[in-house]
Amino acid sequence: MLTRLEIRDFAVISQAVFEPGPGMNVISGETGAGKSLLIDAISIILGRKASKGLIRDQSDEAFVEAVFDISDITDPEFYKLLSESGIDYEDKLLIIMRKVSRDGKSSIRINGRTVILAFLRTVASYLVDIHGQHDTQQIFDTMCHADLLDGFAGEPVSSLKQKYQEELRDYKDLVLEIRSLNVRPEISGSRRKYLEDAVTEITNAGLTSGEAETLAEKRKKNDLAFASVNRLNSADELLTSEDEHGQSVISRIDAAYSEISKIKGYEALAGEIDRLRSFISEVSRKISDEIDNAGYDPVEASEVSSRIDLINSLESKYGGDPLAYLDEAREELDLIDNREKRLKELRKERSVKEAALLKAADDLSQARREAALKLSEGITRQLKDLDIPDSVFSVDFRPRPKERFFSGNGTEDIIFMFSANKGQSPKNLSQTASGGEASRIMLAIKAILSKADTVPTLVFDEIDTGVSGRAALKIAGKLRSIGNDHQVLCVTHTSQLAAAADLNFLISKKDTGDSVSSNIERLSDEGRICEVARLLSGDVTEESVKLAGKLINDLSGNI
Repeated sequence: MLTRLEIRDFAVISQAVFEPGPGMNVISGETGAGKSLLIDAISIILGRKASKGLIRDQSDEAFVEAVFDISDITDPEFYKLLSESGIDYEDKLLIIMRKVSRDGKSSIRINGRTVILAFLRTVASYLVDIHGQHDTQQIFDTMCHADLLDGFAGEPVSSLKQKYQEELRDYKDLVLEIRSLNVRPEISGSRRKYLEDAVTEITNAGLTSGEAETLAEKRKKNDLAFASVNRLNSADELLTSEDEHGQSVISRIDAAYSEISKIKGYEALAGEIDRLRSFISEVSRKISDEIDNAGYDPVEASEVSSRIDLINSLESKYGGDPLAYLDEAREELDLIDNREKRLKELRKERSVKEAALLKAADDLSQARREAALKLSEGITRQLKDLDIPDSVFSVDFRPRPKERFFSGNGTEDIIFMFSANKGQSPKNLSQTASGGEASRIMLAIKAILSKADTVPTLVFDEIDTGVSGRAALKIAGKLRSIGNDHQVLCVTHTSQLAAAADLNFLISKKDTGDSVSSNIERLSDEGRICEVARLLSGDVTEESVKLAGKLINDLSGNI
């Protein structure tokens, strides 16, 4: 359950700490004091998107931190979720923190570990369930009735619904395959021609697996050899080529030798020049040998380059792997060739799948109808307790039209029916129930589900909207009853709910001259009486205080 909620710089709340206890916790206050902000802060902790508009003026960020005691949560999936995410929960406490900054950045931490918003929402679904105006609107939305019924039915229906949806997916896949084969003949013919040309082109190319990699390696070696040959040729040309006077390096050395050898006494120098000439001739010969041994074959290089260009062209035309496309094209050609045979098989299979789908839909419908009887009886009984004694609640199952028979929810539209008065047949609840009646119907559903509901904290945001007097007393008693199994947090504007609380909290607004700030205060027994008195009469008088004390005593027995 929620044990502590700290709020800082959140709208008009500068700083506040809310510490609810077990049982029924009621939050009240003047209109505009900021009661809804408390629910907003809890919603932020549960994963609702946070906007910069929630940040208090002159502040850079809003901060909300909640502490949950998780010792009463027994669902192993919850603890598996925490463990797999590396969140330590040894002390059975979960501390969730969110910051929202003006620069658009926000941070979420659970027990000090940073998490994403989607993960926070998953964790929060095990901790708190908020019932507010949106939930009451679900009662008026016939599209939500199936989900509400399924939520009440629980596992027997959820498993059958999953089975139906699996059968529906298989059936739809089969129908799509049949439609894909039922293309117009001219389209099929054009496709056949394209595939046949592709098969011919790829087959004639004679590709082998891994050939592109082998060719790339060959090209790399050829390029290196070609570069070496070019440099060797350049070096040899520098040694052997003739200049504009018809002289090469060796011919110049020959000329130098001829001149020196004619001079007596310079035989040794002439010998050195002769040896230089011989050395350069040997180097030139070695360069020629190296060119021959470099391994560069221009014919092979041209063939490799052409082959690579062909493969690149096929890859560009048919995707990254032409051989894989060849297999796919052959399979598709076989499918086109055997189209009628395959269609016959698929139609036969569709009949089998449709029978299985109808069976799954019927099983789901039967289970829902059994649950609907129990839900109808339970809600009707709960509504009598909630001061609608002559009400009748029922669930209507209407077959869907043929053109959209199969839906994700089954083959029937589920409609909640309601009658508030004797002699009046039930009609579509969305057309007959008032706002106050819808709130009580939703509370009745919550009351029925509360025994089996494993979420420890239930939040009711103005569940008493549209009701007063006797009906408010009934709602107060019902919430107190739910508080026996859950922690209940309830925002209210009626004295009856405030009087039934185990703990009362007052949200008040203070004007400091420069700004306005809201504060959350846990009320003492005396403060509780005064707040109930204010809610009773709009003011705290001797008479209203006496009435408040009596109301509290009647509802809670605490005073």
